[in-house]
Amino acid sequence: MIYKCKNCGGDMEFDPSIGTMKCPFCDSTESEEVSTGSEIKDGDVATEETVDELGYSAAGNLLCPNCGCEIELGKFASALKCPACDSNIIVDSRMKGEYKPEFMTPFKIDEKKAKDMIKQKFASMKFAPRDLVSEARLKKIQGWYMPTWFYDMDTTLDFNAIGIQEKKYTKGNTEYTDIDSYAVNRVIDAKFNKLPVDAADDLPDDMMDLLAPFDTNDSMPYDSRYLSGFYSEQYNQPAKALQSRAEAQVNTFGRSICHESAKSGSHGKYDRTENENLNVQYNSVIPHYGLMPVWKYDYTYKDQPYPFYINGQTGKIVGTAPVDSKRVWSAAAIVAAVVLVIGLLAAYFLNFSMIAPIVVAAIVGLIYGFANLHPAAGAVTVNSATYVSPGDQKIKVSTDTYAGRQTKTRQLNNNN
Repeated sequence: MIYKCKNCGGDMEFDPSIGTMKCPFCDSTESEEVSTGSEIKDGDVATEETVDELGYSAAGNLLCPNCGCEIELGKFASALKCPACDSNIIVDSRMKGEYKPEFMTPFKIDEKKAKDMIKQKFASMKFAPRDLVSEARLKKIQGWYMPTWFYDMDTTLDFNAIGIQEKKYTKGNTEYTDIDSYAVNRVIDAKFNKLPVDAADDLPDDMMDLLAPFDTNDSMPYDSRYLSGFYSEQYNQPAKALQSRAEAQVNTFGRSICHESAKSGSHGKYDRTENENLNVQYNSVIPHYGLMPVWKYDYTYKDQPYPFYINGQTGKIVGTAPVDSKRVWSAAAIVAAVVLVIGLLAAYFLNFSMIAPIVVAAIVGLIYGFANLHPAAGAVTVNSATYVSPGDQKIKVSTDTYAGRQTKTRQLNNNN
């Protein structure tokens, strides 16, 4: 299916800046559907007699309704652009039945803004390759609707730990530390709503986890018009196969909830907790299928891929920039030269050996260079994962049982 402009016949695209479809040629917002005529199913083979009817070739490739170009869809693609004429094609037969999303979140950030965000984020990085944010490279940016499973999980969290309270006091030259231990138990009913797990094999799991959260309050029922101008896929794996990743999030976030609850008991706050253990009981798990907006910028440096991702709803950027070693060593040479000049001047006026400034300059230059060659020196721009607030919480059990006291001593210096 293609959405055409009623005014000029051009391909319509969803424009995030205005929240509706727009013709890039005449700015009209009036569109109409044009069917590709295809009902593509895995394993189907078209014959010469059925090519026109089915809309794909005898080789099993989709035929572009505009130019007739054969398009290799792959196994999961559901929205794409024709590589020959740039027509925006939606394979509606792949978005039906069990593959029809319950909801989707349209892009709020358009392509121009996504490019500007990347420029702003990386232009100031003095050792990144010079073409990292060039217009030619940024043409590779693509908007994807990532297939995503969202899990509603009703859980019971059973948390056990040892709570420690310490009290220090001094008698004479001896410092005493009383360490009181408590067996801490918290049982909390907690609902986790819309825990996201990407269902696209090509997207690294850690990237999607870092891009989260997505605010599903802004989501709406699936509408193929929002796909026009973007890429999309069916889910690559069923919900059951990916549930363990949502359970890992419950374990992380649930531990944080219990830890906060266990910071204090009926007798006061703990200085720390030890030997924490969490057991999660899943009372119900309900998966939901949705499409989430992600901008992807593929950058390659010295044959090594450096993908960058932008949450198309919130603008959160995830990615790691490479380091240009030539720029690093050029800067290191300048730093060494400055140190050398200062050192030689000092040696001349203070009348000491010229060898020392040369050695010091070389060492400073090498330290500066090697310190900045590693991305951790400042080139990394991967955000930390964001905590997903759960739904309702109810503490069912909160007990703190005294387990005993241990007293440690330390002799103090007589001069104190």
